[in-house]
Amino acid sequence: MKPPKNNSQTIEKLNELYVTTRRKYLVQTESTYFTNSRNKSANVWTLNDGMLARHLEGLNTYGVFNANGTNKFITFDVDFEDDTQAAKRATMEIIATLIMRYNITIEDIHVSVSGSKGYHIDLFFDEALPVEKVEKFYNNVIKDAGYSSDKVEFRPTWTQGVKLPLGIHQRTGSRCWFVNPRTLEPIKSFYYLNEVKPLPAALIKDGAVELTDEQEAEFREIEARTDTTITAVDASDALQRSAEILKAGRLVASNTRHSTTVKLAIFFNSQGFEQDEAVEAIMDVLLNTPREYFSKGSKPEFWRKEAERIVNLAFDRDYKLGNMDRPITIYRSEIIEVLNVGTFRQKQLAYAMLITSKRYGKVFYLTIKSAKKMLGIKSNETIQSGIKKLIEKGFIEYTRKNEVDIARSREVGHKFYKPNKYRLLVSEPAEGEQSVEVTAKHSLVEVARLLLDENEIKQHVNRREFTNRFKVS
Repeated sequence: MKPPKNNSQTIEKLNELYVTTRRKYLVQTESTYFTNSRNKSANVWTLNDGMLARHLEGLNTYGVFNANGTNKFITFDVDFEDDTQAAKRATMEIIATLIMRYNITIEDIHVSVSGSKGYHIDLFFDEALPVEKVEKFYNNVIKDAGYSSDKVEFRPTWTQGVKLPLGIHQRTGSRCWFVNPRTLEPIKSFYYLNEVKPLPAALIKDGAVELTDEQEAEFREIEARTDTTITAVDASDALQRSAEILKAGRLVASNTRHSTTVKLAIFFNSQGFEQDEAVEAIMDVLLNTPREYFSKGSKPEFWRKEAERIVNLAFDRDYKLGNMDRPITIYRSEIIEVLNVGTFRQKQLAYAMLITSKRYGKVFYLTIKSAKKMLGIKSNETIQSGIKKLIEKGFIEYTRKNEVDIARSREVGHKFYKPNKYRLLVSEPAEGEQSVEVTAKHSLVEVARLLLDENEIKQHVNRREFTNRFKVS
């Protein structure tokens, strides 16, 4: 793919975003890099628009340095030699860290392939910053993400430059396209940079502050860097951890407040909680935890502030557990128990609870708001009567009901209740029982039809409901 003949806007953006000094620049050949410096030789051309045009055409490949004291962008240079999957994983974890810990939006994170086996993660600033501050930000980010400087390098400095994007890697012949930061799929367009705007430099300044003792302790927890990807959390670890935490009702390890907050924020978003409900459920866990599990001086006011920030990010970016679309198994006896509970709305609620319990464990949170959202209705009474009916039928039971959150009540000045918890009481299916694999796309009616014939369905629903809901027309 050749660059457009009129590439002046892209050249202008390369100048705006990347070029800090024209007197010193990198040149890549098939075998190596070398540095041209006007400071050392008057015969050296300064980096100009004609050279940038040749870079885009793939005729030459250039890189840039910082201004020997200031940076107007940072590159996280991810390089794992020949391990492509490790490079991808590290790139996604750096991106997730920037979003979850440093309030950088995904729209402000620009990722390109390095041309060999790695990636460049670029952030552009709306003002030049001292290199010391930018490097401190870099050190905090890679420490947070759990990587060392030999795997994710800081670029550019005055002595170590970085190759410009959209050119050709002279050794491999690969075009260094930008990629989608959510999927790392190439965006084969020379126009990518044309709409890019620098982010507020204040975000980098904020991220360059020294880490607190509590953060240092948290960053040592390996789980703090293995849970999050750009859109999902690995279910095998995060789901198990979330279930352990919710069952215990408190932190299950010391100095894990942050990583637990991240897990639960994503967990509750996956379950359809409202943001305020998720914050309160997280605070419920934290306030139930003995103080010795936290670093010295750590206070509930800070926990709440962080919970609100992380929940807002998780919900705004729609982070969800990686198993949301994973097929689950529904058994014939289970769908019969669902059909036996009451009205069609109550059946829908029971089915939703069955699915929820299979994904997240037999004990789960449910608030009125969440239940209404699950069923797409607005009536509190419908949900309350539905829950009451499911309890009467022995489909679920309370494991916590109407428990006052004392700390939150003091804070808001009136009684504030913790979210109710429920346990599913559905019988275990018999060995070899008929079953079907379903996803979130399958409705109660569809699953019932897959597991039961019409005569069997008639035995568990009334005539009107069968005709209006289950009968095949």
